[in-house]
Amino acid sequence: MGTDHRDEIAASVAAHQDLGPGYDRAVAEGLVERIGAEIDHRVATAIDQRVTTELEQYLDCRHLRRARRRARVGREGRPSVLLALGSMAAAVAGTAIVIIDSSSSVDFANGGATRSGPGAAAVLLTALIWIVVGVINVAYARRRRP
Repeated sequence: MGTDHRDEIAASVAAHQDLGPGYDRAVAEGLVERIGAEIDHRVATAIDQRVTTELEQYLDCRHLRRARRRARVGREGRPSVLLALGSMAAAVAGTAIVIIDSSSSVDFANGGATRSGPGAAAVLLTALIWIVVGVINVAYARRRRP
């Protein structure tokens, strides 16, 4: 309680002593009003401080969420590049397996003669591998785009 309020209370007590018992009720009501006003002021101050603190915390959280979102936007290109490179590496490995396997096969229909190059099935399988990889990469890129 501030010194102004203490002085007011002291003045009320002094007025009570000067006026006598006939003014007890009026002095008490004035004192209650002053004390009530002081309590109201303290409660309002406490609420304002709490609201301000919580608002600052909320804004800080919002600020941090925005910063995290901005950092994430900067890193969004990485998964796309990793997916593209990884899928191309898998496609190259699959192509190599298909081509090597088909070029060294023995054609038993022609009396056991070996073929010198990949057959039509190997070429179609290789084309299918690359088409699937392309479709996956395009679908992923379109899904990630805002």
